[in-house]
Amino acid sequence: MTRVAVLGWGLVAPGASNLKEFQSILRAGGSYLEPFNGFGPDTFLVGKPKFDFAKYEAWLGERFPPARFKQLKDKMDKTTLYAIGGFVQALQDNPGLELALQSAGEQAHVYVSNALGAFPTIYSSSVTLYKAQRRWNRFWCSPERNLALKNHQTGETLVEGAPLAPEGTSDPDERESAEDVYFDFWAQRSDALQEYLAELKIIEAPGIEGDIASGKMKLMRDKRRKHNALKAKWQCPEAPWSQVSSNVLWNIPNTPAAQISMMGQIKGPAVAPVAACSSFSIALKMGMEAIERGDAKFAVIGAADPPPHPLTVGAFYSARVLSADGAASKPLGKLKGTHVAGGSCIWIIGDLEYAASLGLKPLGLEPLAVGASSDADHIITPSEEGPRTAMRQALEGAEVKANEIKSWDLHATAT
Repeated sequence: MTRVAVLGWGLVAPGASNLKEFQSILRAGGSYLEPFNGFGPDTFLVGKPKFDFAKYEAWLGERFPPARFKQLKDKMDKTTLYAIGGFVQALQDNPGLELALQSAGEQAHVYVSNALGAFPTIYSSSVTLYKAQRRWNRFWCSPERNLALKNHQTGETLVEGAPLAPEGTSDPDERESAEDVYFDFWAQRSDALQEYLAELKIIEAPGIEGDIASGKMKLMRDKRRKHNALKAKWQCPEAPWSQVSSNVLWNIPNTPAAQISMMGQIKGPAVAPVAACSSFSIALKMGMEAIERGDAKFAVIGAADPPPHPLTVGAFYSARVLSADGAASKPLGKLKGTHVAGGSCIWIIGDLEYAASLGLKPLGLEPLAVGASSDADHIITPSEEGPRTAMRQALEGAEVKANEIKSWDLHATAT
């Protein structure tokens, strides 16, 4: 039977930028929770990761062009940056591990997930889009650019189903909602907007000609110049579709895994096994099984999630699983819910015998088996049978009896 070794591990956690700092926190026995001020002063406690991506700039500079660090910092959500940090730390546990991963070719895999995803990037992009869409619709609703609205207001040609003008609404929130409906309705009927779009269509029609690389740059410059001229002609705001950051695409669930594959020049599959709170365990299971099957010699496994954010704190509170009295929840005591945190934990595992032949040394912990199940019952509250099934699988896979277990690391939703 193939034995699996842990060859490197890295960590970004609340109050700890690496494993050594995290060990110090555990030994001290204190709390790394602190007040969350995302809603203004409040009583939520959260775990804010201790992290400075600048610490990895030198490592990146030795392997990639100087612009790579800035590209990552500008384009990547902290979720991915945490994962990269954990990966770099893991590489440093074993000299020669980085080269071994590269030399393994397609037999080096990446299974790194994120449970919640790149919330900060999605949130900021959504807010920017909303504001841009409001400005855009409002602009094309002016009567001088909207013959249908002008005729409707004068009574010359009434439009059926037209919303009432929002001027009479005094409540600011109701007024904003009414404006959104009003602007959207009339912008779609703007004759000037249709004329603008027809001109835009002509600008966007040409394709790349000749050499792809140089032709693409020339085409982009030409279109940008014509876009600016069109905008100047109409004196209109930026089109809402041009205000959506491409960072939305660069921060999909698979991004941490994909970036690790690029940072480490790892040529095997890079997969994001998203499985909520059990994502790390599923990643470990997939990595171990790939090694045991002989499909992989090494696997980078783990998970990462963003720092506490108003969306996640608010969502967990609304789901009634968040402690909100300013005191830490103590497991096995007065259970009051969970606390939102963030960070990453990355392991590099490998075929023990093969790794030893390369001079790589295991760190001490040897994973034997992972059990996984679904209770098919409730999205938050675990059943008894679901976890019990997973534990049985793990014990049987490891050929260990329950009474041989010396300690437990308890984890379940909201405990």
